[in-house]
Amino acid sequence: MHRLIPLLLPILLLPATGAGQGDVQDAPAQPATEPSPRGPGLTEQALDLWQRSAEQAGSLWEQSRDTAGEWWQRSREAWDNARDSLAPAEPDPFGQVWINVVPKLEETVELQEAQLGLPEKAWFRRDQTDVQAEIDALLSASVEILSTSPVQQYREQIRALEQTTARARVEIDELRKARVAAPESSMVERTVADYDRLIDERRETIARARRELDAIKQQFGAELRGMGLDLSDEQLEFLLSTVVGDNIVDLGIVFDNVKAITAQLEELMRESGEDLDAARRYYGMYLVLLRALSQMHLDVEQAIDQRYIPEINDIAGRAQALSTDTRALKRKHPEKAEILDANLAAQRLTIEAAEVYRRYLQEQGKQVADARASLQEDIATAWNTYETVRVSGELVDLVQSSQQLLDGLLSRQVPALRPFQNLEMQRELSKLTEQLRAQEG
Repeated sequence: MHRLIPLLLPILLLPATGAGQGDVQDAPAQPATEPSPRGPGLTEQALDLWQRSAEQAGSLWEQSRDTAGEWWQRSREAWDNARDSLAPAEPDPFGQVWINVVPKLEETVELQEAQLGLPEKAWFRRDQTDVQAEIDALLSASVEILSTSPVQQYREQIRALEQTTARARVEIDELRKARVAAPESSMVERTVADYDRLIDERRETIARARRELDAIKQQFGAELRGMGLDLSDEQLEFLLSTVVGDNIVDLGIVFDNVKAITAQLEELMRESGEDLDAARRYYGMYLVLLRALSQMHLDVEQAIDQRYIPEINDIAGRAQALSTDTRALKRKHPEKAEILDANLAAQRLTIEAAEVYRRYLQEQGKQVADARASLQEDIATAWNTYETVRVSGELVDLVQSSQQLLDGLLSRQVPALRPFQNLEMQRELSKLTEQLRAQEG
């Protein structure tokens, strides 16, 4: 602002100079676009002075305005540059995974080395079992870190849109009930037309959410395919509707991160050259990554066997017991047969859906178990190599060949597609999934 002061001062002083200054002292300090004032108290000389002063003032005003605008623009650009430099840069997702997981991997390698020199069992000293518990805890922590990815935002967006749709449907039901007793016209109450408008707004909300869901699912599918999960649109839809869908997606994320970290370790081993200790350390971290993958497979197996299938069996058992009660009621009250038959049909659908769900979960559990068995064989071979190899180049070659194993393992995680038999079955399976997730929470 200090640059503006010398420019503005002449504008204030000009009208007070020269002949006739008492008549022009109130002239405005802005561009002189209006005709020169004439009156009995002004001579031609005064008028000429007035005109020149006004023109000069207008010119200075324009210069001041332009200078102020230029100064303001430079100030904004400087502020924007400063703000951009002060704002934290968007963190690199892989970089964050690398920074967080490498210390866990290194600590696990040290524990694995130490474990070999300890007794299997000991009463008053540290033994292999004690170390194994520490290793398991580190593996679980590593899996949690490896499960992080920007891909997860798609699941969050999908769930948020599904909740928006469900909420809009509930609101439509409430509005329809309120509409029944609404007046046709009123100045103080909602009318039938008001409720119709509100219902239409909720329907538009649902339609908009569905469009957004379709777009997000397309993006989500593309991301999963980029990670190696070869899913069709139908398989993705089925995956999202099952309770193990999140587990499969997490496996895909872990595989993707493990492959990226393995590639980085491979490069570090190559750069280490003849430094055998460094190469062994990097290869040991690779072994820990494989063990973390195995741990995650085991977690999925246990979730299916110990939680999901028992819960499905419990739901099916309750539906079966309810069917028995319904048949007894029908025999006792034949006049209510129509209502009770509808109840029996709904209960039968639940039982059938539970059976379909159970078979799918069992098949998925078997696929995960087979993949883990293959992984265990590779871990055993890799560990044996880790203990016996003496040339770092051989370790690099082994890691390169192991990338093919990871690709093969991931391809076996794709869920077998079981098309929905009909819309009723689809809705029933979705209901079962919601029940399982509710019990999980």
